Amino acid sequence: MSQLKTGILLGVFLIAGMTFVPHVGANITSTPTLQATLGNDEDTFTFVGKCPNGYNYRLVSYQMDVSGTPQSFYDYEGPVGKGKVSTTASPKTMSVRVCRQLAEIINQNYWE
Repeated sequence: MSQLKTGILLGVFLIAGMTFVPHVGANITSTPTLQATLGNDEDTFTFVGKCPNGYNYRLVSYQMDVSGTPQSFYDYEGPVGKGKVSTTASPKTMSVRVCRQLAEIINQNYWE
């Protein structure tokens, strides 16, 4: 009989606990929280990863004003070496180039 009472008491506490669990974590406030505004105003991005051959690479993409015209630049470091290049290539394309030791990375205005 004592085990039956203990089982019933345990069941009551378990059900009571389950009904109050959602209220423990909830915190409803009437004051609004400040949230950072999201925008499209970033001009510098850093990409870091591992090449298929196991070496690490790092790309820093940024915009620079050259003779009044904004141009895209990358600072890169990886198996191909270390340097700076002006190009409109995507970060994915640049990561593939930087990961190849014999890749030729040239500026977009190479022919001018």
